[in-house]
Amino acid sequence: MGTAPSQLLAIQESPQAILEVTWAFASTQVVCTALELDLFTCLEDGHSTVKDVAAETGSSTRGIRILLDALVGMKFLEKSGECYLPTQPASRYLSKKSSTYMGGLVLHSRQLQSNWARLTGVVRTGRSPHTVETEADHGEFFAKFVDALHSLHSPAAAVAASELWPENGTARERHVLDVGAGSAVWSLAFAKRDAKAHVTVADWPSVIERVTRKCVARDHVEDRYEYLAGDFRQGDFGKEKFDVGILGHVCHSEGAARTQEMLARLHRALKPGGVILIAEMMPDNERRTALYPLLFAVNLLVNTEEGDVFTFAEYRQWLEEAGFHNVRAMEAPSPSPLIVASK
Repeated sequence: MGTAPSQLLAIQESPQAILEVTWAFASTQVVCTALELDLFTCLEDGHSTVKDVAAETGSSTRGIRILLDALVGMKFLEKSGECYLPTQPASRYLSKKSSTYMGGLVLHSRQLQSNWARLTGVVRTGRSPHTVETEADHGEFFAKFVDALHSLHSPAAAVAASELWPENGTARERHVLDVGAGSAVWSLAFAKRDAKAHVTVADWPSVIERVTRKCVARDHVEDRYEYLAGDFRQGDFGKEKFDVGILGHVCHSEGAARTQEMLARLHRALKPGGVILIAEMMPDNERRTALYPLLFAVNLLVNTEEGDVFTFAEYRQWLEEAGFHNVRAMEAPSPSPLIVASK
C-alpha cells in the first residue's frame, strides 16, 4: 500500500527553521556575554584553555567551557584539543586588539531588549513603550554605540567619496554638511580625499563631544571641521553653502514626515549643482525579500515614535518633490545601495 502525497510531504518537512527562530535570541546573548567578559581579546592574548580563560575573566570553568563550546558551534571559535582560537571574523570584529572592533554595535542590542520584549503590545497600539531617543536624551543613546558603526560604514563611505569626487582635489574649497554625523565616517571620507574640503557637522552636543571630535582627531583633520551643536531637526543649515549634504543612517529614525522636511532644508543648503548622499537600510520596493531592513523596521517600531525603513521609490519621490533631480542608486559595500541626487 503506497504512501499518500500529503503523508510524504509531512515526512519530508522539517521544523528546523522553527527551531532556529525559537533559539535565535540565544546566539545574541552568547556573543554579548563573550564581549562583556572581553573573551575574544583574552583569547587573542594567548589564554586558550578553559582554565586559563576562566582565571583571566574571573569566571567559573563550567560557565566558560559551555560558552566557548557554543561559540565554536557558532563558528566564532575553532577548537583543537583543549585549546580555543578565534576565527578570522571574531579576530577582526570582536577583539579589542583589532582596529575594526565592532563589539559596541553588538552590545547595543542590550539597550533594545526591554522594548523588544513588549512587541505584541506595541503592534497592537502602534506605539513604543519607551522611545530610545527623546528630546531630553540629547543624544546620549547614540553616543553609547555610534563609534562602533565607524568600521562598519567606512568602506562604503570611501566608495561614495571616490565616486562623487573622482579627482583627489580641486583649486577651490569644497564644503560638506554632515547631518547627524555620529562618528563622521561619511564626511571623513571626503575630508581625507580632498585636503581643501571643509566639513560642518550638525549633531547633538553629547555625540559631538564624546564621539565625533574623537574620530575627527584620529584622522588629524580637526582644523577642517566645525560644529553646529544642537537638535539638527530644527537647526538652520543656511542657503547655498555646501557642495555635498550627507544623511548617513539618519532618515530611518526620523520617520516619513521629518525626513521630507529635512530633504527640503538640505536642498536649500546646497549650492546649485550640489549633491545629497543618503545611506540607509532599504527594503525592496515590494517589501518582500530584503529581510534585514524589514526586521530593522520592527526594531524602529518598538524603539521610536515615527521610525521606519523606506524604499528607493519612496526616497526618489521625496527627493524630486524637494527639488532634486537625477536620483540614482550607488552600489557600495553596505546593506543597501546608497542614494545620490543632484540640485
